Amino acid sequence: MSDDAPSASRLAGQLGYLFEEEPELANAPAAELAARLDREDRYARARQRYVLESDEFVRDHLDEFPSRITAEMVEEAMHHTD
Repeated sequence: MSDDAPSASRLAGQLGYLFEEEPELANAPAAELAARLDREDRYARARQRYVLESDEFVRDHLDEFPSRITAEMVEEAMHHTD
């Protein structure tokens, strides 16, 4: 997994899945969506590094992975979901 931030089109895809699963989030502020996607992104990177560890262990190590998703990135991605 790359350390590069996800592209707007990738975030648009993630938002599409998120809105399918939780339609009420379609009207959520970009900052809230960014926090959600960023946490999921950091968890995925932690899970990749700590493959054999428990979910709790992985959650406890999220701070080792810098944030890569901002509200501005989510706003840009939302233009790709229309």
